[in-house]
Amino acid sequence: MQAVVFHAPHDVRVEEVPRPEVEEPGDVLLRVDRAAICGTDLHPYSGRFEMEEGFVLGHEYLGTIEAKGDGVTEFEEGERAVGSFFVACGKCWFCRRGLYMKCMMIRVFGMGYVLGDLAGAQAQYVRVPEADLTLRKLPEQDGAGFDDEDMLLVGDILTTGYDAVRKTDFRPGDVVAVVGCGPVGLCTVMAARALGAGKIVAVDMVPERLKIAESLGAIAVNPKETEADDVVLELTQWRGADVVVDAVGHESALAACFPLVRMGGTISLPGMYMEVEAPMPIGDMWLKNITVTAGAANIQGHMDEVIELVRDGRLDPGVIVSHRLPLSEAAKGYELFDQKEALKVVLDPSS
Repeated sequence: MQAVVFHAPHDVRVEEVPRPEVEEPGDVLLRVDRAAICGTDLHPYSGRFEMEEGFVLGHEYLGTIEAKGDGVTEFEEGERAVGSFFVACGKCWFCRRGLYMKCMMIRVFGMGYVLGDLAGAQAQYVRVPEADLTLRKLPEQDGAGFDDEDMLLVGDILTTGYDAVRKTDFRPGDVVAVVGCGPVGLCTVMAARALGAGKIVAVDMVPERLKIAESLGAIAVNPKETEADDVVLELTQWRGADVVVDAVGHESALAACFPLVRMGGTISLPGMYMEVEAPMPIGDMWLKNITVTAGAANIQGHMDEVIELVRDGRLDPGVIVSHRLPLSEAAKGYELFDQKEALKVVLDPSS
Protein backbone atom coordinates (compact mmCIF):
# COMPACT_ATOMS: atom_id res chain seq x y z
CA MET A 1 0.00 0.00 0.00
CA GLN A 2 0.96 3.66 -0.32
CA ALA A 3 1.82 5.63 2.82
CA VAL A 4 3.52 8.86 3.93
CA VAL A 5 6.90 7.87 5.35
CA PHE A 6 9.18 10.03 7.50
CA HIS A 7 12.87 10.00 6.50
CA ALA A 8 14.34 13.13 8.10
CA PRO A 9 13.28 16.68 8.97
CA HIS A 10 11.72 18.24 5.87
CA ASP A 11 11.90 14.89 4.08
CA VAL A 12 8.66 12.91 3.87
CA ARG A 13 7.90 10.61 0.96
CA VAL A 14 4.95 8.60 -0.32
CA GLU A 15 6.22 5.05 -0.63
CA GLU A 16 5.07 1.46 -0.90
CA VAL A 17 4.95 -0.21 2.52
CA PRO A 18 3.45 -3.51 3.73
CA ARG A 19 -0.27 -3.38 4.35
CA PRO A 20 -1.09 -3.85 8.05
CA GLU A 21 -3.10 -6.79 9.32
CA VAL A 22 -5.31 -7.58 12.29
CA GLU A 23 -2.89 -8.73 15.00
CA GLU A 24 -4.89 -8.69 18.23
CA PRO A 25 -8.53 -9.56 19.06
CA GLY A 26 -9.36 -5.87 19.62
CA ASP A 27 -7.91 -4.68 16.30
CA VAL A 28 -9.67 -3.27 13.28
CA LEU A 29 -8.15 -2.91 9.82
CA LEU A 30 -9.43 0.42 8.51
CA ARG A 31 -9.33 1.45 4.86
CA VAL A 32 -8.52 5.14 5.16
CA ASP A 33 -10.96 7.32 3.24
CA ARG A 34 -9.55 10.64 4.47
CA ALA A 35 -6.54 11.71 6.52
CA ALA A 36 -5.24 15.12 7.56
CA ILE A 37 -1.93 16.74 8.37
CA CYS A 38 -1.93 17.96 11.96
CA GLY A 39 0.22 20.63 13.57
CA THR A 40 1.68 17.87 15.74
CA ASP A 41 2.95 16.17 12.58
CA LEU A 42 5.07 19.25 12.00
CA HIS A 43 7.11 18.53 15.14
CA PRO A 44 9.05 15.63 13.56
CA TYR A 45 8.88 17.33 10.16
CA SER A 46 10.56 20.47 11.51
CA GLY A 47 13.02 18.54 13.67
CA ARG A 48 11.57 19.66 17.03
CA PHE A 49 10.68 16.05 17.81
CA GLU A 50 13.13 13.23 17.07
CA MET A 51 11.62 10.31 15.21
CA GLU A 52 12.97 7.19 13.53
CA GLU A 53 13.42 7.01 9.78
CA GLY A 54 10.85 4.86 8.01
CA PHE A 55 7.88 5.60 10.26
CA VAL A 56 4.42 6.08 8.69
CA LEU A 57 2.99 9.45 9.74
CA GLY A 58 -0.49 10.72 10.59
CA HIS A 59 -3.11 10.50 13.31
CA GLU A 60 -6.22 12.28 11.94
CA TYR A 61 -8.26 9.81 9.93
CA LEU A 62 -11.58 8.21 9.12
CA GLY A 63 -12.43 5.26 6.95
CA THR A 64 -14.22 1.97 6.31
CA ILE A 65 -13.73 -1.20 8.34
CA GLU A 66 -12.23 -3.94 6.16
CA ALA A 67 -11.56 -6.57 8.82
CA LYS A 68 -11.81 -6.95 12.59
CA GLY A 69 -10.54 -9.13 15.39
CA ASP A 70 -12.74 -11.54 17.34
CA GLY A 71 -12.77 -9.21 20.34
CA VAL A 72 -14.36 -6.27 18.51
CA THR A 73 -18.06 -5.98 19.43
CA GLU A 74 -19.04 -2.41 18.47
CA PHE A 75 -18.29 -2.55 14.74
CA GLU A 76 -18.97 -4.66 11.68
CA GLU A 77 -17.08 -4.90 8.43
CA GLY A 78 -18.23 -2.25 5.96
CA GLU A 79 -19.14 0.30 8.64
CA ARG A 80 -17.48 3.70 8.58
CA ALA A 81 -15.72 5.20 11.58
CA VAL A 82 -13.56 8.08 12.81
CA GLY A 83 -10.73 7.43 15.22
CA SER A 84 -8.92 9.10 18.10
CA PHE A 85 -5.33 10.17 17.53
CA PHE A 86 -4.25 7.88 20.37
CA VAL A 87 -5.05 4.42 21.65
CA ALA A 88 -5.96 3.89 25.31
CA CYS A 89 -6.17 0.47 26.95
CA GLY A 90 -9.50 1.08 28.71
CA LYS A 91 -8.38 -1.02 31.68
CA CYS A 92 -5.73 0.84 33.71
CA TRP A 93 -6.37 3.05 36.76
CA PHE A 94 -6.62 6.22 34.65
CA CYS A 95 -8.86 4.72 31.95
CA ARG A 96 -11.25 3.34 34.57
CA ARG A 97 -11.68 6.93 35.77
CA GLY A 98 -12.29 8.25 32.27
CA LEU A 99 -8.84 9.88 31.98
CA TYR A 100 -8.06 8.15 28.69
CA MET A 101 -5.40 10.70 27.70
CA LYS A 102 -3.38 9.59 30.74
CA CYS A 103 -3.60 5.86 29.96
CA MET A 104 -0.52 4.05 31.23
CA MET A 105 -0.30 2.17 27.91
CA ILE A 106 -1.09 5.12 25.63
CA ARG A 107 0.02 4.88 22.00
CA VAL A 108 -0.13 7.70 19.46
CA PHE A 109 -0.51 6.97 15.77
CA GLY A 110 2.43 7.96 13.61
CA MET A 111 4.72 9.47 16.26
CA GLY A 112 7.51 6.92 16.49
CA TYR A 113 8.71 4.36 19.00
CA VAL A 114 8.77 6.72 21.98
CA LEU A 115 5.01 7.30 21.71
CA GLY A 116 3.94 3.71 21.24
CA ASP A 117 5.44 2.33 18.02
CA LEU A 118 2.12 2.59 16.17
CA ALA A 119 2.14 3.18 12.41
CA GLY A 120 0.24 6.26 11.30
CA ALA A 121 -2.88 6.82 9.23
CA GLN A 122 -1.60 8.89 6.30
CA ALA A 123 -1.86 5.71 4.32
CA GLN A 124 -4.32 3.57 2.41
CA TYR A 125 -4.83 1.32 5.44
CA VAL A 126 -4.20 1.59 9.18
CA ARG A 127 -4.39 -0.95 12.00
CA VAL A 128 -6.47 0.41 14.89
CA PRO A 129 -5.92 -1.36 18.25
CA GLU A 130 -8.57 -1.31 21.01
CA ALA A 131 -11.03 -0.38 18.27
CA ASP A 132 -14.15 -0.44 20.45
CA LEU A 133 -12.69 2.46 22.47
CA THR A 134 -10.56 4.17 19.80
CA LEU A 135 -13.19 4.42 17.05
CA ARG A 136 -16.66 5.95 16.78
CA LYS A 137 -19.24 5.16 14.10
CA LEU A 138 -19.95 7.90 11.61
CA PRO A 139 -23.60 9.03 11.54
CA GLU A 140 -25.56 8.51 8.35
CA GLN A 141 -25.25 11.44 5.95
CA ASP A 142 -28.68 11.09 4.34
CA GLY A 143 -30.00 14.64 4.21
CA ALA A 144 -27.52 15.76 6.86
CA GLY A 145 -25.57 18.99 6.65
CA PHE A 146 -22.13 17.48 7.18
CA ASP A 147 -19.60 15.48 5.20
CA ASP A 148 -16.40 13.54 5.78
CA GLU A 149 -14.28 16.65 6.22
CA ASP A 150 -16.49 17.81 9.07
CA MET A 151 -16.14 14.49 10.90
CA LEU A 152 -12.45 13.94 10.09
CA LEU A 153 -11.22 16.34 12.77
CA VAL A 154 -13.30 14.82 15.60
CA GLY A 155 -10.47 12.47 16.50
CA ASP A 156 -8.02 15.25 17.29
CA ILE A 157 -8.11 19.02 16.85
CA LEU A 158 -11.86 19.61 16.95
CA THR A 159 -12.23 17.67 20.18
CA THR A 160 -9.01 19.24 21.45
CA GLY A 161 -10.61 22.68 21.06
CA TYR A 162 -13.75 21.43 22.78
CA ASP A 163 -11.76 19.87 25.61
CA ALA A 164 -9.73 23.08 26.04
CA VAL A 165 -12.91 24.89 27.08
CA ARG A 166 -14.65 22.03 28.87
CA LYS A 167 -11.78 21.36 31.29
CA THR A 168 -11.95 24.90 32.67
CA ASP A 169 -14.51 26.46 34.99
CA PHE A 170 -16.37 27.76 31.92
CA ARG A 171 -20.05 28.70 32.27
CA PRO A 172 -22.46 29.76 29.52
CA GLY A 173 -22.23 33.50 29.03
CA ASP A 174 -18.53 33.65 29.93
CA VAL A 175 -16.00 35.63 27.94
CA VAL A 176 -13.38 33.43 26.27
CA ALA A 177 -10.13 34.67 24.73
CA VAL A 178 -8.25 32.42 22.31
CA VAL A 179 -4.59 33.18 21.65
CA GLY A 180 -3.63 31.74 18.26
CA CYS A 181 -6.01 31.14 15.36
CA GLY A 182 -4.40 28.13 13.75
CA PRO A 183 -6.51 24.99 13.36
CA VAL A 184 -6.71 24.25 17.11
CA GLY A 185 -7.48 27.89 17.91
CA LEU A 186 -10.28 28.07 15.36
CA CYS A 187 -11.71 24.79 16.66
CA THR A 188 -11.61 26.32 20.16
CA VAL A 189 -13.52 29.36 18.90
CA MET A 190 -16.18 27.06 17.43
CA ALA A 191 -16.39 25.02 20.62
CA ALA A 192 -16.70 28.09 22.85
CA ARG A 193 -19.53 29.38 20.70
CA ALA A 194 -21.29 25.98 20.72
CA LEU A 195 -20.96 25.77 24.51
CA GLY A 196 -22.60 29.16 24.95
CA ALA A 197 -19.83 31.72 25.39
CA GLY A 198 -21.11 35.27 25.73
CA LYS A 199 -18.20 36.81 23.82
CA ILE A 200 -15.13 35.29 22.17
CA VAL A 201 -11.95 37.23 21.45
CA ALA A 202 -9.57 35.68 18.91
CA VAL A 203 -5.96 36.90 18.88
CA ASP A 204 -3.60 36.28 15.96
CA MET A 205 -1.27 38.17 13.63
CA VAL A 206 -2.39 36.47 10.39
CA PRO A 207 -5.23 38.46 8.78
CA GLU A 208 -6.61 35.46 6.88
CA ARG A 209 -6.98 33.45 10.08
CA LEU A 210 -8.60 36.37 11.86
CA LYS A 211 -11.18 36.61 9.06
CA ILE A 212 -12.18 33.00 9.64
CA ALA A 213 -12.37 33.57 13.39
CA GLU A 214 -14.59 36.58 12.77
CA SER A 215 -16.84 34.52 10.51
CA LEU A 216 -17.19 32.05 13.39
CA GLY A 217 -18.49 34.78 15.68
CA ALA A 218 -15.32 35.97 17.39
CA ILE A 219 -14.02 39.49 17.89
CA ALA A 220 -10.78 39.45 15.89
CA VAL A 221 -7.73 41.19 17.34
CA ASN A 222 -4.38 41.61 15.61
CA PRO A 223 -1.80 42.53 18.30
CA LYS A 224 0.26 44.27 15.63
CA GLU A 225 -2.54 46.81 15.41
CA THR A 226 -4.40 46.69 18.75
CA GLU A 227 -3.52 45.68 22.30
CA ALA A 228 -5.49 42.51 22.99
CA ASP A 229 -5.73 43.19 26.73
CA ASP A 230 -7.29 46.61 26.05
CA VAL A 231 -10.00 44.94 23.95
CA VAL A 232 -10.69 42.26 26.56
CA LEU A 233 -10.70 44.68 29.49
CA GLU A 234 -13.06 47.11 27.80
CA LEU A 235 -15.34 44.23 26.82
CA THR A 236 -15.53 42.95 30.40
CA GLN A 237 -15.77 46.21 32.34
CA TRP A 238 -12.07 45.83 33.22
CA ARG A 239 -12.38 42.36 34.76
CA GLY A 240 -10.65 40.28 32.07
CA ALA A 241 -11.68 37.09 30.29
CA ASP A 242 -13.11 34.22 32.30
CA VAL A 243 -11.22 31.66 30.21
CA VAL A 244 -8.08 32.19 28.12
CA VAL A 245 -6.77 29.47 25.81
CA ASP A 246 -3.20 29.23 24.55
CA ALA A 247 -3.93 27.39 21.30
CA VAL A 248 -0.34 27.68 20.07
CA GLY A 249 1.79 25.79 22.55
CA HIS A 250 4.59 28.30 22.74
CA GLU A 251 5.94 30.44 25.57
CA SER A 252 5.20 33.67 23.67
CA ALA A 253 1.52 32.72 23.47
CA LEU A 254 1.54 31.67 27.11
CA ALA A 255 2.95 35.06 28.13
CA ALA A 256 0.17 36.76 26.17
CA CYS A 257 -2.50 34.89 28.15
CA PHE A 258 -1.81 36.33 31.59
CA PRO A 259 -2.76 39.98 30.88
CA LEU A 260 -6.07 38.75 29.42
CA VAL A 261 -7.41 36.57 32.24
CA ARG A 262 -9.50 37.91 35.11
CA MET A 263 -8.90 37.30 38.81
CA GLY A 264 -10.04 33.77 39.60
CA GLY A 265 -10.07 32.90 35.89
CA THR A 266 -8.56 29.95 34.05
CA ILE A 267 -5.83 29.59 31.44
CA SER A 268 -6.09 26.43 29.36
CA LEU A 269 -3.10 24.99 27.49
CA PRO A 270 -4.16 22.41 24.88
CA GLY A 271 -1.15 23.01 22.62
CA MET A 272 1.69 20.50 22.54
CA TYR A 273 4.66 22.06 24.32
CA MET A 274 7.99 20.55 23.25
CA GLU A 275 9.99 22.65 25.70
CA VAL A 276 10.88 21.13 29.07
CA GLU A 277 10.12 24.43 30.82
CA ALA A 278 8.74 27.90 30.09
CA PRO A 279 8.64 31.12 32.16
CA MET A 280 5.53 31.53 34.32
CA PRO A 281 4.60 34.73 36.22
CA ILE A 282 3.98 32.85 39.44
CA GLY A 283 3.48 36.04 41.45
CA ASP A 284 0.74 37.23 39.10
CA MET A 285 -0.86 33.78 39.22
CA TRP A 286 -0.90 33.86 43.01
CA LEU A 287 -2.20 37.40 43.33
CA LYS A 288 -4.96 36.86 40.76
CA ASN A 289 -5.84 33.30 41.86
CA ILE A 290 -5.37 32.05 38.30
CA THR A 291 -5.91 28.37 37.55
CA VAL A 292 -3.81 26.81 34.78
CA THR A 293 -4.97 23.57 33.21
CA ALA A 294 -2.85 21.81 30.63
CA GLY A 295 -2.26 18.59 28.75
CA ALA A 296 -3.50 16.37 25.95
CA ALA A 297 -7.21 16.38 25.25
CA ASN A 298 -9.46 13.60 26.54
CA ILE A 299 -10.52 12.61 23.03
CA GLN A 300 -12.28 9.34 23.87
CA GLY A 301 -14.08 11.12 26.72
CA HIS A 302 -15.63 13.75 24.42
CA MET A 303 -15.87 12.26 20.92
CA ASP A 304 -19.53 11.30 21.21
CA GLU A 305 -20.53 14.82 22.30
CA VAL A 306 -18.50 16.43 19.51
CA ILE A 307 -19.94 14.12 16.83
CA GLU A 308 -23.44 15.15 17.93
CA LEU A 309 -22.51 18.84 17.74
CA VAL A 310 -21.18 18.37 14.21
CA ARG A 311 -24.21 16.37 13.15
CA ASP A 312 -26.52 19.07 14.51
CA GLY A 313 -24.61 21.81 12.67
CA ARG A 314 -23.36 23.51 15.83
CA LEU A 315 -19.74 22.87 14.87
CA ASP A 316 -18.53 23.43 11.30
CA PRO A 317 -14.87 22.37 11.17
CA GLY A 318 -14.85 21.99 7.40
CA VAL A 319 -14.41 25.76 7.09
CA ILE A 320 -10.78 25.51 8.18
CA VAL A 321 -9.78 23.08 5.40
CA SER A 322 -7.69 25.09 2.96
CA HIS A 323 -6.14 22.37 0.80
CA ARG A 324 -7.33 18.99 -0.49
CA LEU A 325 -4.64 16.82 -2.03
CA PRO A 326 -4.23 13.21 -3.16
CA LEU A 327 -2.06 11.14 -0.86
CA SER A 328 0.62 11.15 -3.57
CA GLU A 329 1.10 14.90 -3.00
CA ALA A 330 1.51 14.68 0.77
CA ALA A 331 5.05 16.09 0.68
CA LYS A 332 3.66 19.23 -0.95
CA GLY A 333 1.01 19.42 1.76
CA TYR A 334 3.63 19.24 4.49
CA GLU A 335 5.68 21.97 2.86
CA LEU A 336 2.66 24.27 2.48
CA PHE A 337 1.60 23.69 6.08
CA ASP A 338 5.12 24.18 7.43
CA GLN A 339 5.45 27.48 5.56
CA LYS A 340 2.02 28.62 6.83
CA GLU A 341 0.67 28.71 3.29
CA ALA A 342 -2.00 26.18 4.26
CA LEU A 343 -4.34 26.20 7.25
CA LYS A 344 -5.46 22.57 7.12
CA VAL A 345 -4.52 19.92 4.57
CA VAL A 346 -6.76 16.92 3.88
CA LEU A 347 -5.31 13.90 2.06
CA ASP A 348 -7.30 11.46 -0.09
CA PRO A 349 -5.64 8.01 -0.19
CA SER A 350 -7.97 6.86 -2.99
CA SER A 351 -6.66 9.39 -5.52
